[in-house]
Amino acid sequence: MKLGLIPLDERPACARYPQMIGDIAGVKVLLPPATALSHFREAGDCLAIAGWLRENASELDALVVSIEMLACGGLIASRITDDATAALLSRLEILRELKRGHPQLRIYGFNLIARISGNPDSVAEPSYWSESGPQIYRYSKAYDARRWGDGPAPQREQLNEGHLLDVLRRRLRNHIVNLAVLDLLAEDVFDLLVISSDDTSEYGFGTREKIWIQEWVDRRGGDESLHVYPGADEVASALLARALVDFIGEAPRFYTHYAIEADKERTAPFEDGPVCLTLERQIRAVGATQVDDIDAADMVVAVNPPAPSARSYFHPDQAESERNYRGDALVDLAEQIGCWINEGRRVIVCDLAYPNGSDPVLIEALQQKIRLRDLAAYGGWNTAGNTIGVALAQGIAQSCECNEEAALRFLTHRFVEDFCFMHRVRPTMNANMSRYDDTTEAAMIDLVSQGLNEQIRHLSGLGAWQVSNVRLPMKRRFEVDFELERI
Repeated sequence: MKLGLIPLDERPACARYPQMIGDIAGVKVLLPPATALSHFREAGDCLAIAGWLRENASELDALVVSIEMLACGGLIASRITDDATAALLSRLEILRELKRGHPQLRIYGFNLIARISGNPDSVAEPSYWSESGPQIYRYSKAYDARRWGDGPAPQREQLNEGHLLDVLRRRLRNHIVNLAVLDLLAEDVFDLLVISSDDTSEYGFGTREKIWIQEWVDRRGGDESLHVYPGADEVASALLARALVDFIGEAPRFYTHYAIEADKERTAPFEDGPVCLTLERQIRAVGATQVDDIDAADMVVAVNPPAPSARSYFHPDQAESERNYRGDALVDLAEQIGCWINEGRRVIVCDLAYPNGSDPVLIEALQQKIRLRDLAAYGGWNTAGNTIGVALAQGIAQSCECNEEAALRFLTHRFVEDFCFMHRVRPTMNANMSRYDDTTEAAMIDLVSQGLNEQIRHLSGLGAWQVSNVRLPMKRRFEVDFELERI
């Protein structure tokens, strides 16, 4: 199987993970040249991407395409560029052209309802965000809450009016693009369309825009070819898995188990509903089904649900009652996972306790009870939706005619990034380096390299690996990329 991918942007989660997952299942994932894709705040070359699609469509079995990249030049470009609405809509015509010329090509599209970040950080936002971003974020929440009769009237006079109008203009443009891709779905250009919402909250401009989109979904009568749910960086991996499932023609069956059953009703940060709903949406997106009988399942999804203090790591100085409450349950979960593995079952672990990193208590319990390499998949890297989408895709790929070396490499990559980097090395990096600029980049990468190679030695059951060629994508401390070498 050959699959073309137009990624959301150039970050590893969006461009590299799908390729690594494809390697597990023997799927060749083709991307446009790096020169055509976005580079941090520099937009991708939409004309070159369209040309690449024309040249390569005939050899593809399926295409996973980010509308942000195709129409705007990438995720950050969709937030900061001033291209006219008409220009963005004209760039979608290549999809109609491809479907006319290659009717057998299955096209899986995805687009975002844009976030409004509450952080005073302009790195991935308009340049004025460090000045006005938090105020616009609060106004957005207050405006939407007031429309629902919840809370006081929003205070617009406290805002920079020019900055607010700039945000609203760009959001209107992007909403029109979302309506246009619904029209493409109605024309059967897409075999499947995902409209996901980036960093969802209970109230906000994006929340209201999602309701407008959902109204059109409802008018279509609950179309199974259209999915609307929170997510962003995981969608390409999830749609790769969906293309694989469609190619095989058999839907995987998942049995789900929560370490703490009551906590499946807890809503994770950046989501808009209980984690059991998040899991249900992601399972549906990859083309799988849930079953109540474990003996009828192809795979088990073991979930470490969101912790009460879900916005921070599980530190020793947290309340002892929480440590006992979760710690005992996670030991029980690890023991149960060991039993399932001994029974010959494939187990996917979704570690959702905290955003942006593994739960160290679960990692400790897993290493005591199982060989990590016996897992079908593991994830604990970002939001609950991000983690689930990639882990399910990894598990589905592993259940096919699996390349065992590629499967072990990606599984190891997940533990190194999600636990070693996010939980252990990244806090040390932040504590020891007060700034990140061109003069400190080499020292920071050296610190990360040494830290990862120190931490990887403490991961049991994965074999002997070392980390090389460390990169910090987009020159920020939030994520890491690297190569793994056997030793």
